Amino acid sequence: MAANEFKTIRISKSIIFKSIVLLILSMSLIVIAGTAFFTQRQLSLIFEWSHNNNSSLLQQASMSAHSEMQRFGNTLELLAKTSAIQSMIHDTAASYLKSYNISSLFISGEMVSLFDREKKMICDNSMLTSAQVTYPIDFSRITPHRPLISPWYRDENNTPTRAFGTAVTDLAAGDGSLVGNFSSKRLWKIFSEHHIGQNGFLVAINANGEIIYHPELKKWLNGTHKISELGISNIDPKTYEIVTATFITLNDGNTYLTNYVYDPNYDLGLFSFQPQAEINKLVTAVITSSIIILVASIIALLFTAIWLFFILGRPMNKLISHIKQINNGDLDIDEINVGRRDDEIGQLSKAFNTMHATIKRQICELNAHRNMLEQEVKERTRELEIANAKLDIISRTDELTGLPNRRDMNRTINNEIGRSERSKKPFCFIFIDIDHFKHINDTYGHNCGDKVLQEVAHTIRGLLRRYDVLARYGGEEFLTLLPETDLDGAAVVAERFRKQVENMEFMYADYKIKVTITLGVTRFDPKLGASRSIQTADKALYEGKDSGRNKVIIWDPSRTTEEDYRAAAIELAEEQKANKRTKKGFNP
Repeated sequence: MAANEFKTIRISKSIIFKSIVLLILSMSLIVIAGTAFFTQRQLSLIFEWSHNNNSSLLQQASMSAHSEMQRFGNTLELLAKTSAIQSMIHDTAASYLKSYNISSLFISGEMVSLFDREKKMICDNSMLTSAQVTYPIDFSRITPHRPLISPWYRDENNTPTRAFGTAVTDLAAGDGSLVGNFSSKRLWKIFSEHHIGQNGFLVAINANGEIIYHPELKKWLNGTHKISELGISNIDPKTYEIVTATFITLNDGNTYLTNYVYDPNYDLGLFSFQPQAEINKLVTAVITSSIIILVASIIALLFTAIWLFFILGRPMNKLISHIKQINNGDLDIDEINVGRRDDEIGQLSKAFNTMHATIKRQICELNAHRNMLEQEVKERTRELEIANAKLDIISRTDELTGLPNRRDMNRTINNEIGRSERSKKPFCFIFIDIDHFKHINDTYGHNCGDKVLQEVAHTIRGLLRRYDVLARYGGEEFLTLLPETDLDGAAVVAERFRKQVENMEFMYADYKIKVTITLGVTRFDPKLGASRSIQTADKALYEGKDSGRNKVIIWDPSRTTEEDYRAAAIELAEEQKANKRTKKGFNP
């Protein structure tokens, strides 16, 4: 074996040396460009992060204020439902409002007054006197459904205030109203606890731009001041938005990173102002860090290049000579032609290329085959799952209305029977039929009939609770299942259905079509079972049909005869036997 066959590679021919030099140059450029990009990107991220962080804090403050006002309204609603308030008796209601448990619900300056149906004050929660309090609220708009809230106004102490009014229902004395004034002092405490940066602050306004809160209360809450006095003008608080990081210079000469959010439910807009000087401190820190990183990276590259040359270049020459000896002496491996390359990589390729290529080819072929099989199995499995899901939905859903079909409704009824047996709570059925549906089909066509079915289904479904179920039971008939509902409650729901559909009006082509429905209401009777209970609702429905339609007929349980119960018992027994035979047939 010739001695020169194992000579080391000269630096001038070393690919490692050339690569290290190229690495130093390229990495230096990359580090410089990367640091510049990183710095610019970090600056953008600082502004974006500060904006998002302040936006999050602002949202929290807005939600806290929203919850506080909502809690105040809920408190009035609960008080309006108490027997003492509903009595509408001066001594009883006054004693209750002035009690410690009730007075502790309100802060200083908040008055709660009870008015009779003639809008005359009966009493209030004042500890000293029952002087007439004037609330800027339209009593005629107060309804039992939710509190009526007045616009912001100033009370006798010049404090921004809102009036909340809720209905008081009393069958003996008539309807009245319970009205309370919500003081913005509640919100001042909330806003003072939310900190924007180190020296930032919050400002609250209403839809007219009037300042409701400012940290400097003596200066900005001593009268009516507007946000324009701070330096933000020509805005509509209801529609004003700040989407990206925005800096605004106020009248105090300072520039602030500004965020804004508006709550339309309670007419409350919130500004946050963080001084730009605080943001600049973060920017300076990022630039300083970037310079340090850049210098450290270049130094590290130089040391890494020297280290690579000594630990990789020199040992590589020895490794090549050793590999040649193994290749020429012990392993029967043919060398591959890599051209006239005389560097370390060329020498190493001559020793290992054939073996590596063969192994790599075989592994690639095996992996490709395995991946192909796995992908095919996944695709077939996914197709089967999608098909099964579609079939399940189709089998349970009425295609026209999107409602559960009769089959799915029967499954739901069986589940509800089991739940009712455990909870001991009743449930009811409402059987619904569209009046003169055949006439609609004959007059306007089946497309119009389909539109009527869809409109009726959509209208009734919008009146249901989350756990109520409406299904298309067949043709123009619908069945509603009302869990945990007695017969009186079901009758109220059915009448709501009837009125809503009666008020419904829609256009088909050039025709204005009115639709009515007839409803039969019944309570599930365990002795009758589901099928016969539904039949009683059907009987009630057809009684409504025979007596003029557009009615709600309640099936009186006393009308069910002993003969009906005996027939139902026989039918239920036959069903149980059939179920047992079916289960037994599936046993191995």
